[in-house]
Amino acid sequence: MDTLQIENNRNKHHSRQRVCQNCGEYVTKQFVRVFGTNDGSLYGCMNCSTGRELRNGGGKRPSQ
Repeated sequence: MDTLQIENNRNKHHSRQRVCQNCGEYVTKQFVRVFGTNDGSLYGCMNCSTGRELRNGGGKRPSQ
């Protein structure tokens, strides 16, 4: 039973860290590492931004 509780806590932590702050879409750890900020925040993903916007740093700043 203790192992199940640890798994649930770990999944909650990961899902909170791996979502786009703009639209709430799930993103991978690698996507956040490449397109997000140094603290792990991500403000744009392929669901709400274009590839060009992301390459130009659009995932690192909040949309206006």
